[in-house]
Amino acid sequence: MDRGAQDPPHYLIQRVREALAHDPRVGELELRVKMVGEKVFITGSVPTDERRKAVSAVVQDVLPDVEVHNETTVTALADADQEELP
Repeated sequence: MDRGAQDPPHYLIQRVREALAHDPRVGELELRVKMVGEKVFITGSVPTDERRKAVSAVVQDVLPDVEVHNETTVTALADADQEELP
């Protein structure tokens, strides 16, 4: 069953945003979601690689019939390195 074809894109994007914000595996409010046809693009930053992987899983749970392009980046290590520089 392809529920994605029945719902307008803005509705699907909102469902993905809410899932990313409320799912305990992700819990991210600041991720950006864009839909192009049957593809979903997620951008933004997350603190761990585990959370980055969870982003894809959550989107796939919400919209199993779409192609997920997880373009999020992991920033926690970069932030920690910058704090230690003189």
